[in-house]
Amino acid sequence: MTITGIDVLLVGPEFHDSLALTGRMRKWGFRCHFANSIRAAHEMVHTLRPNLVLCNVNLPDGSGYGLATGLSGLPVTMFLCMPVEESCYWLPAIDAGKECLGLPALRPSEFASALAELARSLPVEEQFTQ
Repeated sequence: MTITGIDVLLVGPEFHDSLALTGRMRKWGFRCHFANSIRAAHEMVHTLRPNLVLCNVNLPDGSGYGLATGLSGLPVTMFLCMPVEESCYWLPAIDAGKECLGLPALRPSEFASALAELARSLPVEEQFTQ
């Protein structure tokens, strides 16, 4: 049996260099896709239909908050990455289509636990070999 992955859109140039995050996500069954700008993210959201969007707050062509506003109502969960010194906080922005900005931010370890929990909740699909 294999876990069916879910599509994750990582928005921001820094995510291409974040091998630890993407490596861990792929290991847990996530399929990672990348966009460097809000414009590219909007295009990918409508063609890819990701389940999860992780976005930097500051992007080359605007703010991740603007992207969150544009995705509200779509069946997606979104977190914004806010850099703080040498780390970051993860701000819940959308939970299954519902805006949730204002909920407490997650530290990196808390965010990793949330991703692991999401991965454990993925449906399992049987593959038969002949």
